[in-house]
Amino acid sequence: MPDFDEPLLAKAVERLSPEEVDALPFGAIRLDAEGTVRFYSDAERRLSGYPKAAVGHKFFTEIAPCMNNAAFRGRIEQALDAGRLDIRFGFVGDFSSPATEVDVRVQSATSGGCWIFIRREG
Repeated sequence: MPDFDEPLLAKAVERLSPEEVDALPFGAIRLDAEGTVRFYSDAERRLSGYPKAAVGHKFFTEIAPCMNNAAFRGRIEQALDAGRLDIRFGFVGDFSSPATEVDVRVQSATSGGCWIFIRREG
């Protein structure tokens, strides 16, 4: 199983079955080029506490509006504009517990769009 620090994490995750991605100790979300959720791991559902079906919904407006800002979405858009989507940053979100700090990695998906990996500390 790939580790969160794996340099080519998106490629490693794409070689796994959906069940194996669900078993990772961190969240994995795949968005298409329009920001629609195409995969939302069981680990992310469990760790984030998001109870609803996510696939087919707009990530930044319907699923995680707390991430629809310059500190999160803006970083992804800047990386896309620069032509290289391989970024990592810390983020404190407006989750059920406001002090929740997460480690975020975003990498290009082979089929277009991107993968967002979220590791919660603690």
